[in-house]
Amino acid sequence: MDRQVIVYAGHREELDARGTLLEELELPSPDHVLGISTGTSAVRTGRSLIALEPVILREAPDWIFAVGDVDAALAAALVGRKNGLPLAHLEAGLRAGDPQAPAEINRLLTDRLSNALFTAERETSEHLIFEGIDAERVHYVGNTVADTVLRLRHRSTSLDLPAVLGLEEGSYIIASLHRTNGPRSADHLKDFLVALDAVAFETGRSTIFLLDPHDAADVMANNLEHLLTPITVVESASYVELLSLVLGAGAVVTNASDVQDCATVVGVPSVGIGDLAVGRGAIFKRGNHVSLESLDDLPEVVVSALDERLVAAQPELWDGLASKRIAEITMTSLPVSVA
Repeated sequence: MDRQVIVYAGHREELDARGTLLEELELPSPDHVLGISTGTSAVRTGRSLIALEPVILREAPDWIFAVGDVDAALAAALVGRKNGLPLAHLEAGLRAGDPQAPAEINRLLTDRLSNALFTAERETSEHLIFEGIDAERVHYVGNTVADTVLRLRHRSTSLDLPAVLGLEEGSYIIASLHRTNGPRSADHLKDFLVALDAVAFETGRSTIFLLDPHDAADVMANNLEHLLTPITVVESASYVELLSLVLGAGAVVTNASDVQDCATVVGVPSVGIGDLAVGRGAIFKRGNHVSLESLDDLPEVVVSALDERLVAAQPELWDGLASKRIAEITMTSLPVSVA
């Protein structure tokens, strides 16, 4: 295995829009772009499978790496299994507890089909074994998000975006609500913004809402602009800017597991929103969690989280060496067969 071949499932236009992110993460441009982003989860999975198989057969890789719980990850797992190629699943073992959700189906099936499952937490590995996964296939390696955060921390600290915004360390709350499967419920978005207003009132701290283009379109489409008045809006923050803001925050409120992980690495408490956060926050007893149906509780939970900043502990093996462990395992060990 002397080179890496990167496949991007989305459209070229989306990739061009994320060019800054690739540069910040010091990643090369993908070798193949599948051009798939529309349709139902089943449609995207099928199209990804059809587009991915000739790429896989042409490249003939030693390993296929499927990342996360997107439809393309499941497609990669299916292509690999049907063609007898070893599959590694990064971010393996996460569960949201909803077996009907497309992302949960992707997680479950990709884990079942993988020869090597790389987990970010020891509890996640134990849970996979409890589900019946062969222990030889499960590898607790730490979190690759921690690798990225620790590598970029100095650059983010130098940026000092909180000072640019006139904010003192620990004096503000960071909030984000990312789409998970297409357009979100208008009621959930409204309830979230109302809850953020209440957070600002109850904590007496500034609340910063990280607003990406999809968020902005949803806010305007649902005539919710007035709910942004008490909130400081930061639009289209880059990853380094996000990390700079998280470093100085009193707490982070989000439904994105990677943003939660970013906060955990730097010792900032987080509150998970909705089912996506359950895989870490509720099932494995780390962090705080508020469901989309109980957003009225958000201010109280955030107030509680603010008290955790001084006692926050970094999880075991979140030391910036997860990628090295993964490389060593895949380059020196024979793939364990999948029953």
